[in-house]
Amino acid sequence: MVAFASSCQLLTIFIGVTEVCFMSKPVGQCSYCCPTDVSTDIQYKLFTRVNPKTFQVLQPGRASDLQQSPFDFTRPTVIYLMGFSESTSGPSTTTMRDAYLRSGDYNFIAVDWSRLIAFPWYITAVRNTRFMGTQLADFVEFLQRSGVPATSLHVIGFSLGAEAAGFAGKELRTRGIWLGRITGLDPAYPGYRFTNRDGHLSKGDAMFVDVIHTNPGILGFPQPLGDVDFYANPGSWIQPGCWVNQLIQNKELRYIYGCSHNRAWRLYAESVANPTGFPATLCRGWRSASADCRFSIDGYMGFGARPP
Repeated sequence: MVAFASSCQLLTIFIGVTEVCFMSKPVGQCSYCCPTDVSTDIQYKLFTRVNPKTFQVLQPGRASDLQQSPFDFTRPTVIYLMGFSESTSGPSTTTMRDAYLRSGDYNFIAVDWSRLIAFPWYITAVRNTRFMGTQLADFVEFLQRSGVPATSLHVIGFSLGAEAAGFAGKELRTRGIWLGRITGLDPAYPGYRFTNRDGHLSKGDAMFVDVIHTNPGILGFPQPLGDVDFYANPGSWIQPGCWVNQLIQNKELRYIYGCSHNRAWRLYAESVANPTGFPATLCRGWRSASADCRFSIDGYMGFGARPP
């Protein structure tokens, strides 16, 4: 049983063994919502090889804090946005962080927007992706003013995080600023299905947009959205190992919800250590990704993806 000290307090609960960020009221713009407060609702947590497990919060607009932090202006910077009901201590963020910091000397910035995407308020979380996108655009502009070109940044988003990344890219373009790369990891489909390209992650939101689809038509977008779209195994809506009987056999039934959806960040994290580990074949049209294609290596999914 959970005792609620405040209806606007973020709590961590467990559904089975899955950690979930929960609020009894959503944060957002509605009559019953908790009001948004950028200073508490969004944090940019910096991890580097100097501080691989303990983060330092970067405050937008405070260049002195950035200069005094472990942030290395000579190293590449990755910004990661997690998905619905996650926390930055959850598996997607920590797996991505560890993959990058093991692979190279990166500035890895985890965006903590867990209050804006807390369970069970999915529809409000969808609305908040636009707000998050605008705030991220402000942060990117701050980095650029501090000496970090936006064109050098790689923004990676999972599920709702991918949509927020897209809105950030769109907002930056209105300011005459281009992000270098956005990677969408199974961009969220529920809540975005009937939107046009202005309403979800799309080609043109960055200089290069690549997308990995692992649960197309269910929790993730089925249609191609980027400059390059990768359909894993091959465009199936259930990934290998995610069928119920397989989860039971492997004693992993706790992963039944979102197993295929979560596979997107797992595959990407693997690709950081092995950029050529997921060779891909070019197919004509996204529907043919689920059909038999004559295999040839036309590119690599994940970290090693390149513009066509």
